Amino acid sequence: SRLEPEQSNVSKSPLSPEKASQNPLDDSEEKLSAEESKDRNLPDAQSNLGLWGDGKGEDELSPEEIQMFEQENQRLVGEMNNLFDEVRQIEGKVVEISRLQEIFTEKVLQQETDIDNIHQLVVGATENIKEGNEDIREAIKNNAGFRVWILFFLVMCSFSLLFLDWYDN
Repeated sequence: SRLEPEQSNVSKSPLSPEKASQNPLDDSEEKLSAEESKDRNLPDAQSNLGLWGDGKGEDELSPEEIQMFEQENQRLVGEMNNLFDEVRQIEGKVVEISRLQEIFTEKVLQQETDIDNIHQLVVGATENIKEGNEDIREAIKNNAGFRVWILFFLVMCSFSLLFLDWYDN
């Protein structure tokens, strides 16, 4: 179907909206040249139709058809190269994402060990604070008992002095 000039213009694959918006001048030039070649080759196409049916002239292509095929081939090669480049870029990005994910996993595991160490330190600090509070309570009790002994000693000395003063009189 691509070998016949009439149908090659009609059956040409439509461009996607992205491609159409990127190359509006190229499209209009291609349409104009295709219409001109269509008008010129209309009698040729009818005569070639008879040749195609007979199996003759399979290898004969007009220069316009050859040029159209070359342009289409160049366009397809360009699209394939663009797709190949995009696939390479995506592949590179996927590899980079994989590498970053491995780093992220490594950092999370490192944080887990750090958190465990901090937890152990906090538990140890809590135990030390409890022991310190108990030592302070014991010290307060011991200090209070010492005060009672000093007070008892002073009271006894006072009574002794009073007794000696009374005895002396």
